[in-house]
Amino acid sequence: GDDDLSLQYADFFSCQTGSFPIKYLGVPMSPTRLHAKDWLPLVEKNEKKLAIWKGKSLSIAGGTTLINSSLSNTFIYHMSLYLLSKLIHEKLDKQRRTFFWQGGGQKKKYHILRWEIINKSKKYGGLGIKNIHKMNVSLLCEWWWKLETENDIWQQIVTKKYMCRDTVSSVTHRLDDSSIWADLLKINPIYLTGRSISVRNGRITSFWLDSWLGDKPLCTSFPVLFDMCVDKHISIFL
Repeated sequence: GDDDLSLQYADFFSCQTGSFPIKYLGVPMSPTRLHAKDWLPLVEKNEKKLAIWKGKSLSIAGGTTLINSSLSNTFIYHMSLYLLSKLIHEKLDKQRRTFFWQGGGQKKKYHILRWEIINKSKKYGGLGIKNIHKMNVSLLCEWWWKLETENDIWQQIVTKKYMCRDTVSSVTHRLDDSSIWADLLKINPIYLTGRSISVRNGRITSFWLDSWLGDKPLCTSFPVLFDMCVDKHISIFL
C-alpha cells in the first residue's frame, strides 16, 4: 500500500551503504549515482518474459493489452523511486516495439507507424501504449505532491534532512544529496509547471516563487522587485 511504500522510501533516504549498489526489494540502491549498467538486470528480466510469450498468435489488440499489462508495468516500482536514464528508457522501449511488430519472432518486420504515435491515447489517434519516460516522470512527481499534501514519516525525514527552511519551489541541489533525492530534484521543475497550490497558513508557500496569486509566480510578474528583494525564499507566513 501507499503507507508501506512511504516507509520504504524513508528507509531509502536514511540508509547508508557501501560503494557498490545493493538490492532493496529488488531495486538497486546506492549513496552515489547509479549507472546504466546497474539497471541492466531490469532489462534482462523483461527480455526473459518475451522469450516465453507466443506473440505470433496475438492480434494487435492482444499485443497492446499484453504490453500494457506486463511489459509496461514490470518496472513501475523502480520508476517510482529513480529517474531511469535515457539509455534504459530506449532499451525498454525497443523491447516493447520489437514485440509489438514482430510478435516474439526473429524475422524483422517493417514498423508502419512511429512509436510516438502508438504511445498516444486512443482519444488522440494512438493505441494507448504507455510512454515509459512520461510514466517515470509522473510517478516521481507524485512524491512532490505527497510531500506538500501529506505528513507521514518519510515527509518528516525529507523535510528535516533536505529542505529545512526551503519550500518545494525553492529547494536546490546540494553536494551531499542522495541519488534518489537528486532524481526528484531533476523533475521538480516539471512538477511546478502549471501547479496550483492551497496557501493555508502560508508556512510552506514561497511568496515569490509559488503561483499562489494568479497563475504565475510573483517573481515572473514583478521581476524588478524580485531582483531587489534580499530574501528571495521568504514564505507568505512571516
